[in-house]
Amino acid sequence: MSQRIKVYSYSIYHSANSYIGIILAEKSLQGLPVDIERRPIHIPKKRGIKVAELQGRSEGAVLASYHKEDCLRWAKKYGIEIRLKEVEEFARWVKRWEQMKFGREELPARAYYAARGTGKEHLLDAAFFRATYIDLLDVNDESVIRKVANEVGLNGDQILELAYGEAARQAAVAALEEYERFRCPGVPTWVVEGERFWGKDRVDWLTEKVKQLINCDD
Repeated sequence: MSQRIKVYSYSIYHSANSYIGIILAEKSLQGLPVDIERRPIHIPKKRGIKVAELQGRSEGAVLASYHKEDCLRWAKKYGIEIRLKEVEEFARWVKRWEQMKFGREELPARAYYAARGTGKEHLLDAAFFRATYIDLLDVNDESVIRKVANEVGLNGDQILELAYGEAARQAAVAALEEYERFRCPGVPTWVVEGERFWGKDRVDWLTEKVKQLINCDD
């Protein structure tokens, strides 16, 4: 075919649905002529703390507990290693996030954009998810960002310095604006040719869309 297909991939690091969905999508799209444009997003300070609040919604305890149960089932079904924080621990993290200078997941998102062009940004992105859902670390913490960056072969101090810079800030803001321009309903969402696929249970549909586009170009 004449050109590769661009897939925009929106996620947030403290989202189990994103963690599982990103892994499933990369496996499903492997070997196809696609370029996955990773777009980790954040929740601006003024918008709240929870992902639902980013979309102007609320999420009760019953729905939250179901999501946890569902993610554990999906991870088991597809052989994905995952650990989830206890409710009490997550509540403590939320209180800490409320006191942060930046919005939730803003600093790790900035770190990702600061790493673009190094050839290791994909490794950093995956490592942030592993730190969150295997090591149970808070990637909003500077020390965690530095540690993860060093582990994938980047200079953690340098990445943090760049993450605080204007270029990384603008990239993170632009990613969120793009996410909203595409009218993404939540995370993870993939966008192909303007068509949205929301949720880890839409990876098969995403792959079918990509294959349709490949066949159209043949």
